[in-house]
Amino acid sequence: MIFLGCLFDREKENIYLQKSKCGISNAVNGYQWNLIDGLNENLIAPVTIVNALPVGIWKRQYKDFILEDIEWSYKGSGNYEIGCINLPFIKQYQRYCRCKKVLKKINDKRIIIYSPYLPFLRAIYKLDKSYDITLVVTDLPEYYDLGRVRKLKKFFRKLNNKRVYRYMKRIDRFVILTEQMKEPLNISDRPYTVVEGICNGVPAPISQGKEKTILYTGTLHERFGIGTLLDAFSKIEDSEYKLWICGGGDMEKKIEEAAKRDSRISFFGYVPKSKINELQAEATVVVNPRQNNDEFTKYSFPSKTMEYMLSGKPVIMYKLDGVPDEYDRYLHYVEDNSAESLKNKIVSVCEQTREERNEFARRAQDFVVKEKNSASQAKKILRMIEK
Repeated sequence: MIFLGCLFDREKENIYLQKSKCGISNAVNGYQWNLIDGLNENLIAPVTIVNALPVGIWKRQYKDFILEDIEWSYKGSGNYEIGCINLPFIKQYQRYCRCKKVLKKINDKRIIIYSPYLPFLRAIYKLDKSYDITLVVTDLPEYYDLGRVRKLKKFFRKLNNKRVYRYMKRIDRFVILTEQMKEPLNISDRPYTVVEGICNGVPAPISQGKEKTILYTGTLHERFGIGTLLDAFSKIEDSEYKLWICGGGDMEKKIEEAAKRDSRISFFGYVPKSKINELQAEATVVVNPRQNNDEFTKYSFPSKTMEYMLSGKPVIMYKLDGVPDEYDRYLHYVEDNSAESLKNKIVSVCEQTREERNEFARRAQDFVVKEKNSASQAKKILRMIEK
């Protein structure tokens, strides 16, 4: 089986971070590696990985002008990293050409593609029907740009998405994040399965941490509720409370301004996964302020939900339409979308005894480790393909 994705070597994360001016996505990378590991646990031979580095264009977003073609090994399989000249349009066209060439070079006829990335979809569009194509969709293309974007980018995104949906007609089956995705993707009578996330990390020890410390890690877009989180924290008068924020996005400036006004707020920017693990170990609670007040939440299961549950800390978030009911026992839901309600939920959980918080976190951790591990989630996908 071939896995076609946009991922990076986890051992080289710091190198890519140093070269990147806009960060790299740990969540996207983690999902793909979890899926690969799960597939390898279920298959006789390891998957062949064909990947393109998920980095921005030179020079505004990434330091390298040329991304090299690389052949590399993982779990005994020979894998391919597709290179290109790192400039707009040229980058996408070269990735399409080289992807098509590499796929024809490999004998495997079963392909799993991570995300509807246009160069990959274009490469498989004209493959004959002897190729069996499964597409993993974790985000609908029309919701990629949830932050503030320029009109020109919106125009090109619209053209991109039109072609994406045309090339999707070649897809034989789908892996989707939520049940609601099947309608906008026009899956119709093609097979699909829902895999809302994959847990493949080592459960963090249930640690004491610091008292009254709230942690958020992830994308910092206004539509993800970061402003509400800042408002909620400002309503907490207790000087012992602290708010830690990691990530990048269009709310960075407002967070920096809030940190100047309130010394209890610490903004770390983009940090490697190892640093996130350290902060999670020291936090009292982890919070996701994304609210259930937009269309895209029907198609969303935030990847940080499983990461948070694995951290061994109580998770505070909103009940999103895309979150299955089986998670309700393991998450602290905020009652409504007001900053006051978020503040009240944060305080109520932080004021619990350490034993209460630890027991709640342990149950959540056990749930994702046993029920949502990489082997069981990958098995769902393989069962669908085998049918």
